[in-house]
Amino acid sequence: MTTIATPETVAAAYFAAWNAHDGAAVAAAVTGTYVDPTLPAPISGDDLAAYADGLCAAFPDLAFVSEPPLVDGSTVVGRWRMTGTNDGAPLPGAPAPTGGRIDLPGLDILTTRDGRVVDVVGYFDQKAFVEQLGLRALVVPADEWPVSFGVASRVDIGHLTPPGAISFTWIDVGPDEMGELQQRSQEIITALASDPAFIGFRGAAIEGRFATTTFWTSPEAAVAALGRNRPHDDAMSRLWQDGLGGRGFTSIWQPYKVNQQFAGCPGCGTYVPIPAGEPAATCACGADVDVSSYV
Repeated sequence: MTTIATPETVAAAYFAAWNAHDGAAVAAAVTGTYVDPTLPAPISGDDLAAYADGLCAAFPDLAFVSEPPLVDGSTVVGRWRMTGTNDGAPLPGAPAPTGGRIDLPGLDILTTRDGRVVDVVGYFDQKAFVEQLGLRALVVPADEWPVSFGVASRVDIGHLTPPGAISFTWIDVGPDEMGELQQRSQEIITALASDPAFIGFRGAAIEGRFATTTFWTSPEAAVAALGRNRPHDDAMSRLWQDGLGGRGFTSIWQPYKVNQQFAGCPGCGTYVPIPAGEPAATCACGADVDVSSYV
């Protein structure tokens, strides 16, 4: 006896493919396209299979707990709760797995025809998804020539020495290399944090370019610190021997002029100059004005 596929059964098979962590089966179940809030455009075929496999690699325990579907003719609204722990592969844009756990509701609207899923449109709270992983959801303006926007990071260890040198670097990388580059930068800065030559760090990823600005006590100290930094040596080997990235630039600059810091007085609002190397100053009104670092 032949079983007739219904919208409910083909939807159940689609979700079973996800829970089986089988990207090829997910792609085979969808004859048209799939899209959700994390994708810039609908995908299908091999791209859908790779997307499903990538998500399952990031969340080895990924599971979709389905609720009874809502069926209207050939349309199925599949409600689910997605759970999983990001202790596998890193997600796109994240340098490493966060170890965070997700537990959030969502739904897929499946269009079916002739016993097959035609198209899938997924809905879930992307901000909640990101924040449950311990990441930040940032809203930035759209790029408009000549201005581009991205994300930035700052390392501040409370060093009060005025910078005696600044190193500036940038490297252009492909989308599949950005995560590695950010991870390597994190390892380099973590190793530098205890070095007496290191004052602070700024990094920014904008489109395909990753740029860093690092603050040092002197040019000579910067060269020596980088020379004894194993993660930096490994990154340089990856760059020059294995061809990481497409092009780049490195440099060390010595300040021409370093002015005093200034900070607003919490008592009267007046700007107060902070002497170099000092953690605080006293305003004319008698209030203390503190600073945490020089960068």
